[in-house]
Amino acid sequence: MGSRGSFDANMGRTGGIPIENRHYDEIGKIGNIKIIQCTDFSNNPTTTYSNTANTTYYSYSKENGRIEHIYYFKNHKLVKSVDFKSNETPHAHYWNNGIVGRKKHDRHNTHELSDRDMRLFNKALRWNNEHRTN
Repeated sequence: MGSRGSFDANMGRTGGIPIENRHYDEIGKIGNIKIIQCTDFSNNPTTTYSNTANTTYYSYSKENGRIEHIYYFKNHKLVKSVDFKSNETPHAHYWNNGIVGRKKHDRHNTHELSDRDMRLFNKALRWNNEHRTN
């Protein structure tokens, strides 16, 4: 799992992220979904890139000690993210061809959670409660 610009399609059949460009580590799993955190910073300043074509990740913030995002990838591109920081109403954002660059909380790209989003969100909340650090 790497940061922006780290994905390299020449790394193999499905592409990949060179070791030196990996800035996120897996810290656990909820079912089959990896929980990842940024290794370079206490928060997650950029959305990770996936070295698996179609996958979903939970994103953990060391700074806040909790999972705060769910990222959905299709063909190595971010297609949807779910944000649920403690001071915000949970909401989803859809991405155009994986391009991350919207203005923060653009009202035209803030959506209610789908049934799947709600299931994953509830699993993340349970995990957060079980692994509370304070």
